[in-house]
Amino acid sequence: MSLGRLGKPLRIAVGVAISLFLVWLLLRDVHLADVGRTLQKADLRFLIPIALVFFTRYWLRAIRWRVLVEHLKDVTTRRALPRVILGQAANMALPFGLGYVLMIQVTARKFGIGRLELLGAETLERIMDGFIFALLMAVAIATLTIGDSFTGLGAFMLFGTPAGIALAWFLTRPRPQPASGIGWRGMLAHPRFTPFLKGLASVQSRRQTGSVLVLTAAIWMSEALLYWAVAASLGISLNFVVHVFVVAAANIGAGIPLAQASVGLAFLAKEALVALGETQAAALSYAVGVEAIIILPAILLAPLAAWDMRLGWRDAIPQFGSRSPQPRVAVARLRRVLQGQ
Repeated sequence: MSLGRLGKPLRIAVGVAISLFLVWLLLRDVHLADVGRTLQKADLRFLIPIALVFFTRYWLRAIRWRVLVEHLKDVTTRRALPRVILGQAANMALPFGLGYVLMIQVTARKFGIGRLELLGAETLERIMDGFIFALLMAVAIATLTIGDSFTGLGAFMLFGTPAGIALAWFLTRPRPQPASGIGWRGMLAHPRFTPFLKGLASVQSRRQTGSVLVLTAAIWMSEALLYWAVAASLGISLNFVVHVFVVAAANIGAGIPLAQASVGLAFLAKEALVALGETQAAALSYAVGVEAIIILPAILLAPLAAWDMRLGWRDAIPQFGSRSPQPRVAVARLRRVLQGQ
């Protein structure tokens, strides 16, 4: 068997191994009977506020995605909502970051936006998320007694994510067309790269960038409120800043390379609470409760979202062989987008 054919099975095997390792770390030193007793004490009256926050969070995500791609295509928040629901379900259920790949393909087919343009927009969205996570973690580290285990990660993200935004801004600046295709400016003008830059180009608009940042902060603060409600239902009383910290730490954990996203999120949520002095049983109950509240409704709503989008299995299969735009046309389109901001 060739190395190319071995590549995919090897990635799957490594991803499964990482996920299993995180599950082992999640469950070590934990008595499952204690976890069960903690979960049995959950106050079901909190389900109503949890549901309200949950759907508000989805609506905010839909608005953010509409704003993020409005320079590519005019999409209503109503049309964006099922796409957001399906996207979160895919990201939670699929390992190796395949959820993002799937949603780029599905969105390209259903919304008529280029795959590379969507990749640029999704990249910017991930950078914006990381920037807000870094800010939330910085506030938590300055406020809470956490220790040094998360300080390095917070500092790295606090430096790296603004650098990513600055790089996106620099790459998408309006610039004269190069006389030749040689050099970095010629590379930026290449027809295979300009669609990606077009997806990133919303960073040139102060209004779009500001709206996306405000909506991103609102999304993750609503998630912190969701975490608080889960903890309160389990009888765990914590400072709200703790939940802000857990949101940042757990969602950074969801991005652990190759691991299944929900495993990484649960692991970091548990470790964050343990770092703040909670017992292993209480921390795992909290992590399990948060995962259930986030994942189960998304998985249950995903078929309705797919039906609403009129998805078929062919929509998830990339179709290659379509002609790429000519270089001058692609550059002209990108220039019009940048100059119109």
